[in-house]
Amino acid sequence: MPLSTKAYRFATGMIALSFLAGGPAAAHAAASSVSGGTTAAAAAGSFFADVKAGHWAERSIMKLALQGIIVGNQGQFRPSASVSRQEAVVMALRFMGKEKEIDASQAVVFPDTFQVNNYYKPYVVLAMKLGLLSQEEEFKLAESQPKQEWGASAASREWITKLIVRAAGKQQLAQELASKSSGFQDAASIGAGYAGYVNAGVSLGLVKGVTAEKFDPVSAVNRASAATLFSRAQTLAPVSYPGETEGVLTALSGTTATVYTDEGFRTFNLAADVRFYRFDSETALKSGSELQLYTHVQVLGGGTDALYVEQTDTEQQVKSTEGTIKQIAPGQNTVWLWDGQNMIGVSYDSSLAIKSQEGAKLELADLKTDSQVIVKTDTFRDKPGALEIVVKSAPVTKEGAGTVAASANGMLTVKTASGADETWPAAAGLVVLGWDGRALEGGLAGLKAGDTVSYSVKDSQVVSVKVTDTTVRSASGTFSAYTGEYLIYEVAGKAQTSKLADNVTLTIPGIEQPVLGDLYKDDQLELALDAAGKITSITVKNRSLTTLTGAEVLSYSAEQKALTVKGTNGKLAALQVTDKTRVELNGTNVPLSTAAGMLRQGQRVTVGYSGSDAVLIRFVYQYTGTIGLLNTATKTLALSLDDGTSATLPFDALSVDWYGKSGATIADVKVGMRVTAGLDTNQAKATSLRVHQGVQYKISSVDAANKILGLQPASGSGIALSAGSLPLRGDDGATVPFVSLAAGATVNVTYAGQTPSSLTLVTVRYGVVTQIGASSVTVQEYGGSARTIELGSGYSIVKNGAASGSVSTLAVGDRVETRKNADGAVVIEANAGVKKTFWKMENGQLLVKRSSLTDNSYRFTLAEGAAASWNGQAIAIASLTDGDAVTLYVFGGKLLEVVKG
Repeated sequence: MPLSTKAYRFATGMIALSFLAGGPAAAHAAASSVSGGTTAAAAAGSFFADVKAGHWAERSIMKLALQGIIVGNQGQFRPSASVSRQEAVVMALRFMGKEKEIDASQAVVFPDTFQVNNYYKPYVVLAMKLGLLSQEEEFKLAESQPKQEWGASAASREWITKLIVRAAGKQQLAQELASKSSGFQDAASIGAGYAGYVNAGVSLGLVKGVTAEKFDPVSAVNRASAATLFSRAQTLAPVSYPGETEGVLTALSGTTATVYTDEGFRTFNLAADVRFYRFDSETALKSGSELQLYTHVQVLGGGTDALYVEQTDTEQQVKSTEGTIKQIAPGQNTVWLWDGQNMIGVSYDSSLAIKSQEGAKLELADLKTDSQVIVKTDTFRDKPGALEIVVKSAPVTKEGAGTVAASANGMLTVKTASGADETWPAAAGLVVLGWDGRALEGGLAGLKAGDTVSYSVKDSQVVSVKVTDTTVRSASGTFSAYTGEYLIYEVAGKAQTSKLADNVTLTIPGIEQPVLGDLYKDDQLELALDAAGKITSITVKNRSLTTLTGAEVLSYSAEQKALTVKGTNGKLAALQVTDKTRVELNGTNVPLSTAAGMLRQGQRVTVGYSGSDAVLIRFVYQYTGTIGLLNTATKTLALSLDDGTSATLPFDALSVDWYGKSGATIADVKVGMRVTAGLDTNQAKATSLRVHQGVQYKISSVDAANKILGLQPASGSGIALSAGSLPLRGDDGATVPFVSLAAGATVNVTYAGQTPSSLTLVTVRYGVVTQIGASSVTVQEYGGSARTIELGSGYSIVKNGAASGSVSTLAVGDRVETRKNADGAVVIEANAGVKKTFWKMENGQLLVKRSSLTDNSYRFTLAEGAAASWNGQAIAIASLTDGDAVTLYVFGGKLLEVVKG
């Protein structure tokens, strides 16, 4: 019956070991014990009984034992025992693969002063013949130590260093370094014939000092140290030992390992007590899963069995290509891949592994055209082929339903009933139907967060969306009338009546803070309705309003309600005043009967009219515009007004009101500033200037019932702002309902002097910089698409707490927040992230290890669709494990990205 793999390993090891340790008699005894099966069985569990798992030289001892370079006796290696010179010579010859050249039959006679055990004499003779030992040097050494046997004496550190450097073929280097001074403080103690070898051994990384300053050249070397020294030397003088295979690790399971060698793929059975190691550690790995695929490995064992597997470097012999599968040709064993620029044909064979991004095994039949994949091809074969295909996403065709989480930039994100987020790109020609069955204007952009939708996906693109329920419904029609709490309008010739919600938002072009009484019959309306069907927002779409600012009244007939005015640009307008004409005096609506007496010749008013109907008459008590001239010598102020006209005003003295600037005077005011100029009672002279100043805030709280906002500036104390009467717009100029405001949002408040005059909701976006130009930056937004930001003038880049006007401070890969400041200039603020150690996930929060008991910043709330990556590849956040190093990117109080490593 043949020996098992384990029995073969220990039988050969024991016989060779006994020769080295005790000579022929011991060898015979060892062979006898092996034949009975007891010694091998006793040693099998730990290889050497006295080399416990975790021993500092464990890897080197096991490796060299399997290579037949080192041996023990009766299952013991005696790692702490000194290695003798004659034993070290045998190890060196086996290390060099020269043991087969031993002539054990030759008669060897050495001088009486040179004592060597008979078994070792042929080894010493061969070592002298090969130049490992100098006969003259060793004879003199023996003569200098008459009371010691040369062979049985312990090998010193300098002596064994010389032996190993010669065995590694580096004698020339030793000769070159012989005169070089050593960095060790005890260099004077190193023998004259050893200095160059010590220097060579240190420079090659074979030996080190016992400390940084001390080499200790004459101290004895133990057997564990000798094993480590010869193991290190194998990288300098590689030898192919019996039962050893080197190649690239291509596959590893619980029972087998596949290695690509010069002869092709070889699969090894992993022995029950197989050990796994890395070149940079003596300690065995916990399991083979810690080895990196596609790196170089060394396998030791017998036949097809692996007893020892060592990863010998960290460079994976592969390259990865990401792209879209366009064709699979099984007959040609080829997958055709589009990488965004080129069509690439990748060949494969039976060794190809296919898996999902989560690691689940897939078959070739599971690959679909248009799947997004990562293909790993080797760089170690003459004809490279695909080793692994990781499917990132396969084309999906499905019907679904859920709640809209986001819908912008051609992407729809829906939260399903299971709580998972699904994101789909829009197919060309996608039609989005609203709750009333009409196509939504703007397609996906017409959807609102919170809308309940059903949708169809084909080949991973959403092809249809239908709103089944919505928190904000939309409708359009022609205004007829309003009565009390109801609005009457026509849709397709049929009258509709809808109840008005509290605090309806009304937008009419050209009219600030309009009221329902400003609506005209036949106005085209766009309506927003809540879930109860109440109208929350009304926008007039067709009103074309012409405005003359500071027009001069030429005449007014109270009986005919006919008003004639002349604009500052000389334009004449004959207007019909009606009961619907809105009349304002100092910001307050007044009845026409009250204002009629004031419409006398020469009076200054601002009029807005549609056709010949006067829609608005505002008595001028102030002008708002941009300063074009401010001459304190002639006391003249010229303003460019918002309607394109200008107003030139004399003044005697001007008071200045400026938010955030106490004690401001006319000397602080400059051409180009936007101001509101107050007039005297005769509307003839300017008496005051209210400088317009924008301030950016974060919303800290929202009192929806009273429309009061808690606002926090970048520095300083927070304020409470009553915003019910302020115009509210987005930074694109569109009217925004108050319900859109939420804590954490960014707003700009424009002050006219100390008085807030308008409120702007600032769009804040987050993403990763992908491209930097001279005047633009491209950012891949989280959960969205790439957006190119034109920097314009006055932009600011904030990085590491410092603001700069140079885009060069940014780098590709920076995580950034983008917004506009209170002056409308672009601000890009880099987020360096926070480095933490992952602990666990809990109730939608990511928890990290606390740095101290007082560290309360260890819980991070995940944003919807938060991303995670490792080595540039997307991973599931759920794949993070306790102890992983992570960098967290938090924006707006929410964790948007986690980078592992």
